Amino acid sequence: MFDNPYIALIFLGLLFRSVGFLVRDELLLRVLMIIGTFCDIVFYALQTPSIWGSVMTNTVLVVINASLIIIIVFERSILFMSKTDRRVFEQFMTLSPGQFRWVNRRARWRIADRRSVLLREGEASDSLFFINAPTYTVEKQGVSYTAKGPAFVGEIMLLQGGVASATVIAPKGAIYAEWDAHNLRCAMRKNRSLGNALMARFGHDLADKVRYSVPLPQKHPTPAVAPAEVVENPAPLVQVGA
Repeated sequence: MFDNPYIALIFLGLLFRSVGFLVRDELLLRVLMIIGTFCDIVFYALQTPSIWGSVMTNTVLVVINASLIIIIVFERSILFMSKTDRRVFEQFMTLSPGQFRWVNRRARWRIADRRSVLLREGEASDSLFFINAPTYTVEKQGVSYTAKGPAFVGEIMLLQGGVASATVIAPKGAIYAEWDAHNLRCAMRKNRSLGNALMARFGHDLADKVRYSVPLPQKHPTPAVAPAEVVENPAPLVQVGA
């Protein structure tokens, strides 16, 4: 065995594959696996006669890993993404390009031809919305104010259920997206990395909403007893144990 002049290729291939199994990055792992497998292919091809069965089986492994490398690169890059999608992707900073493509494919994008009510205060909704506009209107307890966009609306109902805490209105001409809340919730549970990425994006939105929120007017309840009465007409003392 060791008198074979090409035996070093087998050990070189083993070295590359061993290092590949030690790294945590999937892209680097598959690159190292291809190099290691290619060393085996060269070794089997240089034998006399060539061991074509091993050459073909290892070639299949190289093709599989190369295909997965293309998929990984596609998921990690914005290649082949349209200019419009790239601008929207900037608003999804916590998602990878692949995760954004998945979410974007399931979105129903619309342009509001009039002031459109997306959520109504006190009512449940089966949808999650993303308003891609500089501002939108929020009405709560009879008070109306302008909120800063772009932003998600309905994310609390998506995560916890319940009803809308305010009415949300998209202005005329605003571009907004809508997702089925049930389907998105199931996807977040099945795909932990996608769920974590969306949770981080929702957290960013909630922080902005708190930062730019407008305090609601406080209603001061009428005291049961006027302060003057408390001072001028104190309750009579009762002597106990005399």
